[in-house]
Amino acid sequence: MGFAEAVGVATAFAARDILGNLFSGLSLQLSKPFGVGDNIKAGSVEGQVMEMGLTTTSLINSEKFPVIVPNSLFSSQVIVNKSRAQWRASLTKIPIRIDDIEKIPNISEEISSMLRAHPKVFLEKDAPYCYLSRIESYAELTLGCNLKSMRKDELFATEQDILLQAARIIRQHGAELGSTLNDCMKCQTFSLW
Repeated sequence: MGFAEAVGVATAFAARDILGNLFSGLSLQLSKPFGVGDNIKAGSVEGQVMEMGLTTTSLINSEKFPVIVPNSLFSSQVIVNKSRAQWRASLTKIPIRIDDIEKIPNISEEISSMLRAHPKVFLEKDAPYCYLSRIESYAELTLGCNLKSMRKDELFATEQDILLQAARIIRQHGAELGSTLNDCMKCQTFSLW
């Protein structure tokens, strides 16, 4: 193969990539699976969309680094647009001392009621729940609900509020939080000297 043929093949591959990015960019502009400001995930790429061009899209990732993505990547990946979600699933597991297992039915019912009454729980999809999900050296309650769409800081504050309310309910019933370690083993301090 001569030099001219090698240059021709290289040019054809480069043109294919450029045209692929260009057509993908046009497709993104027409179909609008996301827009500037949306938080998206496509394959291993995730971040907030800062700019959408014809051949590339600029994101800011969670570490605040800019990421330039060729638009052709979006034509071959599933795109998750987190900004357009109506709700977000929340799942929490809370260990309770095995000695308090008899109190769990009442605790579980009261936590479920609290979740149903919480203003930021999305009730249009699935009902919130709280149930005994494990018995080992501790009992484990699983709490689940869908939270309304909100900013990340609101989401963290809401999840914290739900956990604190659940902990108060557990205490009000005279139960204590357990440990994923064997509760029979009490912490002791030993002196080696």
